[in-house]
Amino acid sequence: MRICREARAGSPSQSYIGAPRIIHEMNQFPNPDFATAKASFSPNSPYVYEWSLRPVWRVALFLLPLIAGAVWLGRQAIRIAQVTYQVNTVSVTDIQKAIDKDPGNADLIHRLGVVYSTSPADIDLTEAVKNLHKAAALNPRRWDYWLDLGTSCDFAGDTQCSDAAFMRALELNPMSPSMQWTLANHYILTNREQQAFPYFRRVLEMDPNYLGPTFRLCFRAIRDPQTIYAEVVPRGKDPSGRFAFLMFLSSAADYENAMRIWGQMISGPDRSPDISMVKPFLDFLIDHNQLQNAYTVWTDLQHAGVIPLESPSPDGNLLYDGSFEGQPLNTGFDWRAIDSPELVFDFSDRSAYKGARCLRIDFAVGRNANFDLVNQVVLVKPNTRYQAAAFVRSDNLTSESGPQLRVLEMGCGGCIPQTSDPVTGTTDWHSIDVTFMTQPQTQAVRISLWRPKDNRYHSDITGRVWLDDVTLRSLEVPQPDVSQARPR
Repeated sequence: MRICREARAGSPSQSYIGAPRIIHEMNQFPNPDFATAKASFSPNSPYVYEWSLRPVWRVALFLLPLIAGAVWLGRQAIRIAQVTYQVNTVSVTDIQKAIDKDPGNADLIHRLGVVYSTSPADIDLTEAVKNLHKAAALNPRRWDYWLDLGTSCDFAGDTQCSDAAFMRALELNPMSPSMQWTLANHYILTNREQQAFPYFRRVLEMDPNYLGPTFRLCFRAIRDPQTIYAEVVPRGKDPSGRFAFLMFLSSAADYENAMRIWGQMISGPDRSPDISMVKPFLDFLIDHNQLQNAYTVWTDLQHAGVIPLESPSPDGNLLYDGSFEGQPLNTGFDWRAIDSPELVFDFSDRSAYKGARCLRIDFAVGRNANFDLVNQVVLVKPNTRYQAAAFVRSDNLTSESGPQLRVLEMGCGGCIPQTSDPVTGTTDWHSIDVTFMTQPQTQAVRISLWRPKDNRYHSDITGRVWLDDVTLRSLEVPQPDVSQARPR
């Protein structure tokens, strides 16, 4: 601070000894005046040439090259426009005319080869292969040229040509799912399934949109689900391809192979699968009356710890979690709830009849409709008498057609559903029940809390209902044994 004050006052300081000399040297260079400054120009500069346009013949001489260049560019533009129009056609004649004007154009030659191989009116595989080969030679970095060449060679029956072309295309574009798919199809077409399988697996790992087409094509080619599972279905940590294959086999009604592969999955790469992955397969089995298979999957999931394993009920209750102590899985042999914006479900309501929790259902929007509110599938024995019962209470249910227990025998189209008395108005906890006899072919029943549509005037239902301690018991001795656990 002392030095600064001395400098400002003009006092000499050792730090500023050189300052007067620097200022003097700077003052020797005047500031530029940009407002009046002009660029110097010397007509005698060796870099400046003057050429007079007089007389008139000099003007013509100057303009002639410019006019010639413009004419040439115009002709080129017209030629390119004509070629562009012709290459977008499927006429062999038009494309050939375009090639005559531009014989080294690989795109035109490739286009001609594609037309020869795909146009019904101009099919000529020899010409197709010749032109596609020429296009690939002119532009060897175009993987699609080699791909089209390989396809045409396959059609022409020249496997050596197609093998080489496809390999070249794969080298240029190894990460394209369509490239992998085409190469796999090539090996299937030429009866070399074992060479096709790695490419099918690779395309499935890259793009799951190919799952369905791949499974269908492989199944038509070899009809061996075990080989397809072992060689084609992806083996990685993502199980979606394996479960998609289960659904493919189930939709084809090949339940035997589907269950065999499920056994390999649950004991191998999918020992603890996410329940959301298993749900479509499990529900498909139940919905298509494959009840024993579905129960095997269910017990496998219980032994794997994916689903809580319940101890046998001391009172013989066959229902899973009849008191709603856990959050329902909405699949399999657990409770399923209807998905409706007009209803509100609370599976953890604390005003339970028994235990810590119960189910409360609010009819939030007044509407007169059939509601299969909540249901569960239970395996039973044929020719056996059962009783389904539940405890319910209600608050201001406005319709006389209130919720009731319903029992529907699965796989029995002519069987009449059995129902209990309805719940209406406002009531305290009380029991409702229904007794029924299973038919000779019955394997399972669907127990539900069901609200039927009321055909009377002003029958929209609002209010709420509680459900707890739902049971299904055999009225005969001994109790049915429905355990279908996989031997371990």
